[in-house]
Amino acid sequence: MKNVLRERNRRLMFRSFLFLVGGLLVIAIVLDLGFDYLQSRQEPGPDRWLESAFLLIEQRLAAVPNQQREEIATTLAEDLKVGVRLLERDDVYMNQTSEHRLPALVDADGGTSYLYDAESIDAIIRLGPIAEPTNKLLLNLLPPLFYLSIFVVVGLWLRPLLRDINVISDGAQRFAADYREPLSTARQTTELSALAKNLDEMAARLSGVLRSQKELIAALSHEMRTPLARIRFALAVIGNRDDEELQERLVALNDDVQEIDDLIASMLNYARLDHPDIKMHWQAVPSSAWLAQILGKSRSDQVQIVGDTAEAPDKIWMDPHLMELALSNLLVNAGQYAGQQVHCSLAQTAKEYVLTVEDDGKGIPEEVRGKVFKAFMRIDDSRNRETGGYGLGLAVVARVAELHGGTATVNSSPNLGGARFSISWPPRA
Repeated sequence: MKNVLRERNRRLMFRSFLFLVGGLLVIAIVLDLGFDYLQSRQEPGPDRWLESAFLLIEQRLAAVPNQQREEIATTLAEDLKVGVRLLERDDVYMNQTSEHRLPALVDADGGTSYLYDAESIDAIIRLGPIAEPTNKLLLNLLPPLFYLSIFVVVGLWLRPLLRDINVISDGAQRFAADYREPLSTARQTTELSALAKNLDEMAARLSGVLRSQKELIAALSHEMRTPLARIRFALAVIGNRDDEELQERLVALNDDVQEIDDLIASMLNYARLDHPDIKMHWQAVPSSAWLAQILGKSRSDQVQIVGDTAEAPDKIWMDPHLMELALSNLLVNAGQYAGQQVHCSLAQTAKEYVLTVEDDGKGIPEEVRGKVFKAFMRIDDSRNRETGGYGLGLAVVARVAELHGGTATVNSSPNLGGARFSISWPPRA
């Protein structure tokens, strides 16, 4: 269970991390594209700068005689730190239909030269080669470093949150397993310390309430048995008299005492199963022999009980004593409300064991089936205390199923028409 909670917390952090980082990345990319677009609208393009440079060069060359232009071109190249050459128009073919007014030539070294048709001097001006700018490593790493910083910042922000969630989850799991160990997580958390403090206080109050309640139930159950024993002894002494009317009253009183004793036994069983120190004794139990033994103890003259282990494996992993307690409660419950027949089966599906008890009684209405496994819960007049039971038997069944890692359910019996109670639990690994 602890590993499941940790895995769930990891998935929560991973989803949050992806959401935050993904959102920041999308925003950064959109802003970057928008910035580039706006910048391109405001700054002149490279062709305009080159055109201006070529116009200045052309004007300078046009102002001198033809024989001095080569000398002026050399001077301009020294001043501009870029090669400037004059080419004969017949030596260069320029496609006049090209969209680029300044054709570019790239040499073997990666330098780029640009050509310009200077009509005023009847020549082609070649500017270049211009070496491609070498980007520095740090400049190239700036965008990846920016995006990496987003991951780091978000991770550092989420890390203490995940650690606090794990601390609170572990404490809550320990408290769920043993109410006697209150939460103590406020001092171990940082970002969620206020939430942890509130949970610690709530767990401490709840622990006190549960302790008091269970101690009261246990003490009351044990203390009641002492006067009940004295009453039984007194009834046995008085019962030796020959008064017939007195004998009838004594029988009624003895039935009432037995009812109270059964209630105390049920309360003790329920309290014992709900105690955090209860230990499970897992065993590989022979399914057919185990079921036959329990059904033999539950035989009744009024109701026929049929057992079936045809779909069960030879051995089933369970705590035989706890499961016997649950099955006995189901059989008693079914025997009270069945008409003539009760069917009990033990089977194994692809994922779990299933213990089923069906009867041919009136069944349980669908709208109240979710309540029958609660302690002291009685649904309607057809299933009340007058027919026996105190609302604890099915609560014991649900608790036994929970201790086995399974569930207890109730629905309609497709074969007998009454109620169909099932206990399902996974095989022990």
